Amino acid sequence: MKNSIYEKAYAKINLSLNVINRRKDGYHNLNSDVIFANIYDVISVKVLNTKNKTITLKINGPFGSDLNKNPKKNIVYKTALYFMNKYNINKDVIIHLNKKLPIASGIGGGSADAAAILRKLLKIFKINKDLFYKNLNNEIAKELGSDIPACLYSSSLNMKNIGEKISSLSINLKKIIMQYHYIILITPNKSISTKLVFNNWEKGCQLTRFNNINKNFPKIGVNHLKSISENIESDIILAQKFLSIQKGIPFFGMSGSGSTCFGLSNNKNSTLHAKNKIKNIRPKWWIKTDTILI
Repeated sequence: MKNSIYEKAYAKINLSLNVINRRKDGYHNLNSDVIFANIYDVISVKVLNTKNKTITLKINGPFGSDLNKNPKKNIVYKTALYFMNKYNINKDVIIHLNKKLPIASGIGGGSADAAAILRKLLKIFKINKDLFYKNLNNEIAKELGSDIPACLYSSSLNMKNIGEKISSLSINLKKIIMQYHYIILITPNKSISTKLVFNNWEKGCQLTRFNNINKNFPKIGVNHLKSISENIESDIILAQKFLSIQKGIPFFGMSGSGSTCFGLSNNKNSTLHAKNKIKNIRPKWWIKTDTILI
């Protein structure tokens, strides 16, 4: 698309996810260490000269067919509409989303897309991004999605409350990430409802069916939703089992509410070897390798 501006929407991975409690407003307070992988959707934006305040969203890509049926329900459309109403912008825009990340898979694909369109619109319409991030994180988390504030930064961080409180990772965890900065993501192509997982969590935590805690750094891989998701989709257990027997991948776990599992390595060949071995066994699974955004 000529004269378009492109933005990458990076996959978000929860290295740890602690669910603190359910709030009176229906949201959950969380404490999560988050990283982002160099694996992404792509968004492009074109601003027209006409002023009808019209948003056109076109979606393609490997995971775009289902989303394209009703683009006005997509979080990218809703986010663009929110932005234009917030700043009284009456321009017409055309947005293209190349959906390469699997849907409802625990890696924040929709939130990453929403954050990407916000970042681009802030640049296009020359609105101070620092003030936007500072003043609107809480509103964005509630109005659009709790992972969006973290995805706006798309760098290693800690998120608390409903996702609007952002801070740096601990020094020790940063050192681990800098050393083990190669990542493999595995999704058994099974979508899981986040709402269903949280509803089941409120009924009582179950024991995980696969222990993935590394004794050298036990915080990585702790996920209070993992046992719930494992009981909804057993392939999550299988994905962890596959990761556990790969050489050179000492850290692994499940991201978000699943079904994506991750593995970390300090060696690129280890992740590529793991990808090839697992792909041979499960050729229909979505498996990607790359690096962590430091």
